[in-house]
Amino acid sequence: MPVPFSGGCACGAIRYTCSEEPFVCYACHCTECRKRTGAAFGTSLQVPAAGLAVDRGEPRMRRRTADSGNQIDVRFCGDCGTSVYAGGPARPHVRVIFGGTLDDPAWVPVQANIWTRSALPWVHLDPDIERFEMLPDFARYYENR
Repeated sequence: MPVPFSGGCACGAIRYTCSEEPFVCYACHCTECRKRTGAAFGTSLQVPAAGLAVDRGEPRMRRRTADSGNQIDVRFCGDCGTSVYAGGPARPHVRVIFGGTLDDPAWVPVQANIWTRSALPWVHLDPDIERFEMLPDFARYYENR
């Protein structure tokens, strides 16, 4: 994986750099990710919070409650509305970068499909990629770091 990697919002007002490799990368098929992206699913990279730096701009925040009951703070551009990353008190050491904001998303190694019970029926799920009907326990991805 190319470290560091960078990205930002659609209008360029928000720019970030991540200096550490992701813990895990996945495609999420939950309703929230579909609505957030305006697409069939969202790609996400969980990274160490300490490795993510906002280089330009000041993202706005929207707090939401996940199905798990956890609070999630979604950071987005106040100018163009692009959701850039998220985090929350349940996992303060983790930030979730939204894959569509990467300057080069082609390298992202999708390791899992999550919330597959909500996947649209016409989305092809690669049989070689791990899948979870709901939110998995990501703890095993954090263990080696």
